[in-house]
Amino acid sequence: MRILYFFTTLSVLVGIAGVLLLTYGVWLIYPPAGFIAAGLLCLLWSWLVSKMFNPVKPDKGD
Repeated sequence: MRILYFFTTLSVLVGIAGVLLLTYGVWLIYPPAGFIAAGLLCLLWSWLVSKMFNPVKPDKGD
């Protein structure tokens, strides 16, 4: 069970590092685009988390 927590924590940390590096790279090219990329990634993250906590239940049919 500990290995599962380790991989979960590791994947979150790698994801955060990837977001930071992507946003920083875009910011180096054009600073306003870095803020736009960061905002879009935050929106994507919140949408994915909301989908995770509220899964769609299949219809049973009529």
